[in-house]
Amino acid sequence: MVELWLTRHGETEYNVSGVVQGVVNSNLTERGVADAQALGHGFATDGVTFDAAYSSDLQRAADTAQLALSAAGMNLNVQQMAGLREQNFGLFDGQPESQRQGALADMLREAGVPNVDRLNMKQLVDLVRILDVHRGGGDAENSQMSLKRFNQAMTTIGEHAVANQQDNVFIVAHGAIIWLWLNSLGMPDTADFIKNVAVSKIVYGKGRFTLLGYNDRRYVEEGGGTRDVPAQEFKLD
Repeated sequence: MVELWLTRHGETEYNVSGVVQGVVNSNLTERGVADAQALGHGFATDGVTFDAAYSSDLQRAADTAQLALSAAGMNLNVQQMAGLREQNFGLFDGQPESQRQGALADMLREAGVPNVDRLNMKQLVDLVRILDVHRGGGDAENSQMSLKRFNQAMTTIGEHAVANQQDNVFIVAHGAIIWLWLNSLGMPDTADFIKNVAVSKIVYGKGRFTLLGYNDRRYVEEGGGTRDVPAQEFKLD
């Protein structure tokens, strides 16, 4: 059995300024860098070690992974995988969150639904796909599309770990896609959105994933990172 330590990247400039990130790049803030390093210190404090490390090929995830590993004193190559990328939000990527919120509110109002704030992540991404097909280039993923490619990437990682007798694997990805995937494994629809540098643990074996825990910032806090950080809203993916 392999334990997968799936982690969201550190805080970014777009997280702070309220811009939809999706598949576009945004640099880590000073706090994002410090928390990524604190995560590594927390791993070292608890004696956590990894046999392999992966990240999405978006810079914020790759930087978070490397900063954490370096701080933990682990000399591991971070293998980047496009399949671990964030949810693609199409025409909204790189645009102010107010634009996405406004478009969703208009759509829901026409459908007789009064409050966009009550959407969970799955509902959000499926509606964004509809909007993008009608108003954009149709590049946005719905939940089924993004879950398929993310699950394929995670399965590849799990199978490689099993074949190479790796026990612990560190993986850095993104808030929206992590939430969607964990939800598909049994995390409740009412679960908070994934926090920056929060760890979720999953066991892989015999072709199956089993969710052990999610949204845990204990290692960051033990390593001296920021404490009591509220869950990021879905608008700060």
